[in-house]
Amino acid sequence: MMNRPLQRFALAAALVAVSGHCFAQFGGGGGMGGGRRGTRPDSTTSPRTGDGLSTPATASGKVRDKLYDLRVQLMITPEQSQLWDRLSDAVWDMASRAGMTAAAPPDDQTVVQFAQQRAAQAQDRARRTQAVSDALSKLYDLMTPEQRHTADQNLPAVIP
Repeated sequence: MMNRPLQRFALAAALVAVSGHCFAQFGGGGGMGGGRRGTRPDSTTSPRTGDGLSTPATASGKVRDKLYDLRVQLMITPEQSQLWDRLSDAVWDMASRAGMTAAAPPDDQTVVQFAQQRAAQAQDRARRTQAVSDALSKLYDLMTPEQRHTADQNLPAVIP
């Protein structure tokens, strides 16, 4: 049987862990209104980790959330919607692959193979970056001056 101080410590630790999770769950702000109010039907939910560490999945989920918020802020019109979706998908695709490479080569890989792998990854990233640039250029052409100003101020922080 546990002694009394150890039981109290265990209870206090459990309460701290639960309250931290609840704080993060509801946006850290008073009451009930901290969560997403809506997402695109094709958006995926990212797994939440109880320890609060950011994983590639949660990072890309945050990008998806920021893109949704920006779409609302920009007041994307029905005519712009398809182009916005292309941009959003390209940005999210880039974000979902960020940080997925190993820092050191595996033991069974030569340094030449490692360098070739890094070169291929750089080419893939360049291709994804070009896709974002192309989609953004087409959408930007259809934006109003007010939308462009909002995009100029907010989109750079969202693009990985």
